[in-house]
Amino acid sequence: MAAQRTNGRLSRVRRSHRAAAILHDAYGSPHHGNKEDPLDELVFILLSQMTTHHSFNRVFERVKAFATTWDEVLRMRARTFKALIKDAGLSGQKGPRIRAILSRLQADFGSVTLEPLKAMGDGAAEDYLLGLPGVGIKTAKCVLMYSLGRQVLPVDTHVWRLARRLGLVEEGVPYSRVHGTLEMVVAPEDRYTFHVNAIAHGRALCLPLRPRCGLCPLRRLCPSRDLGSARGGGAKGRRRPRARARAPRGRDPHMLPAQLH
Repeated sequence: MAAQRTNGRLSRVRRSHRAAAILHDAYGSPHHGNKEDPLDELVFILLSQMTTHHSFNRVFERVKAFATTWDEVLRMRARTFKALIKDAGLSGQKGPRIRAILSRLQADFGSVTLEPLKAMGDGAAEDYLLGLPGVGIKTAKCVLMYSLGRQVLPVDTHVWRLARRLGLVEEGVPYSRVHGTLEMVVAPEDRYTFHVNAIAHGRALCLPLRPRCGLCPLRRLCPSRDLGSARGGGAKGRRRPRARARAPRGRDPHMLPAQLH
């Protein structure tokens, strides 16, 4: 039994490695607008949560133009900040949460910054982020991966869906365990590539209700390759797209239910 589990995991590791390479060839590991500075990235993600449009990009740029540092944001009146981020939606929740984080950083580090995380190990940095108001595991791992260059694997709704359809995680694995489970089968060097291209693939072809399996570059690898045909999606026989995928207008591609961020 133990040997079967080991063989099964090794098979999933090989499949994830091959999938990462195929997805990179198809989508080119696109940049999704994430930020190099870890605090910029954290606020950017918090602004994007639970919104069905992309105004949070404009709101983030407005905040950065209004205040040159996050210390300035913390010193401004709460109602001023709330008005600045109103277009991102739920400003009554996001405003106090972001300001509480900025206040916590000021108390912990003497300045409103996440730069000290660069000197921490992955586990310590992740634990610190998870201790901040409103920060969940996916958000913490996004900050670690995009802004701190750590070999972690954030699991958003697209990554989770693709991982299940590829058989990298079982259907019954709860979200609370999916990060650890998936990181066991996606090699550290493949995690960034897998994440960013899974987002692109989830937008373009591996759709929630009508996946376009007939066009999928992962079709030969995927145990769920007939799902699209069963649901009326497929388009068999047509050429697979090689162009870079674009994000459709509408819901934030990183969106998960609020409690999962």
